[in-house]
Amino acid sequence: MPLTELQCAKAKVTGDEYQLADGNGLSLVVRAKGTKAWRYEFRLGGKKQKHLYGNYPEISLGEARAIHAIARKLIELGQHPAELLDNEAARRLALAGASLDAIQAAAAQTEAAAAASARMTFGEAAARYKTEWVDHNWKSPDKGFTPARVHLLPALGDLALDDINAPLLRELFYDIRERRGPQAALHSHGWAARIFGYALEHEWCSANPAQQIKAARIGTKGKRSRWLTLPELRRYLIGLYQADCYRGYKLALHLLLILALRKNELCGANWQEFDFEAGEWLIPASRMKAAKEHRVFLPKQALEILDELKRLANGSDWVLPMPTNPKRAMNGNNLDGAHAAAINAAKIEDYVIHDHRHTISTQLREQGHLPEVVEAALSHAIPGIAGVYAHAQYKQQRLAMLQAWADFLDSTMNEQTVIAATFRKLA
Repeated sequence: MPLTELQCAKAKVTGDEYQLADGNGLSLVVRAKGTKAWRYEFRLGGKKQKHLYGNYPEISLGEARAIHAIARKLIELGQHPAELLDNEAARRLALAGASLDAIQAAAAQTEAAAAASARMTFGEAAARYKTEWVDHNWKSPDKGFTPARVHLLPALGDLALDDINAPLLRELFYDIRERRGPQAALHSHGWAARIFGYALEHEWCSANPAQQIKAARIGTKGKRSRWLTLPELRRYLIGLYQADCYRGYKLALHLLLILALRKNELCGANWQEFDFEAGEWLIPASRMKAAKEHRVFLPKQALEILDELKRLANGSDWVLPMPTNPKRAMNGNNLDGAHAAAINAAKIEDYVIHDHRHTISTQLREQGHLPEVVEAALSHAIPGIAGVYAHAQYKQQRLAMLQAWADFLDSTMNEQTVIAATFRKLA
């Protein structure tokens, strides 16, 4: 005979466990210590089994019968009740008397959400790879990680690793190549392959889709050899100073072209590195690619640009402070927009800021300057005994060469345009 709520409530504790049957395998178990629980006894796969629904009175008689009805249907389907009813969302619906279809749909939804949240995202894997490997093994981890931070994380950071496939990555690399050039796309491909490789090693994903994409399909790995001809130089500088952007960016790009510097060598500079009386700038080894300090001899045009940059810096310790935060040095990537505007105006293709150094090297050699003097100015290693004495022996030659180069740049443009656009003084 089925139980009543009154019977359930008044079931006495006897010191021994016993049960009160409600029918169809459902019973209220009264334990020796006084707790009461709903239990279903059934046979599945030829074996006698038990499943607990929960305690009474937390689960009422009516709720126990509702969840029991679902459990019996599951047994008929050959499923253990725990497979569905251990899901909290499904359990709540079963207690409320929902249909089996509704309960199964809710369980599937919550399980899918749980699985998605448990899957590692590309951003999480990238962060782990950087802190666990890159930070400990790379000379300049933050700088090296830039392609991943700038190009990969904005597009992939929130995606689960296993949701990223080769076609998606290929389109991303092609887009980067279109916007930023082949080298940026190749660097991004390399970082994607490393991050996925690390994730695969730690079983955070099932494949490395970046390895399915050949680097040759993205761009060439060879050293760049792009340099500007005399007409291109003229168009570049005119386009640069006519661009609608912050003047400090224009001056910085012009200074890079005069002094044959890398972006980070200039953008990380502070005023203490300069001796304006001597006309020299000593870049510390920490910011040099070769990890050796580099002395730069400043022609008069460079000194004029630096004088204007100092006024633009408005008391900042940095030669190129962030326009929005003078306490921080400018990131070299801030110059990319001004450079893009200049080459677009000049109708120059496939020319990145670092190519300034190729331009300077090529032009200076064509003008007859000694190769070892050019190499010393570019902070390249010089073989043999010449390399030992390069900085001291070539001081006068390097200064004369850079002064001649700065004068040459001025002479490539119409004088009125150059003087008005390039060296206009601030009020």
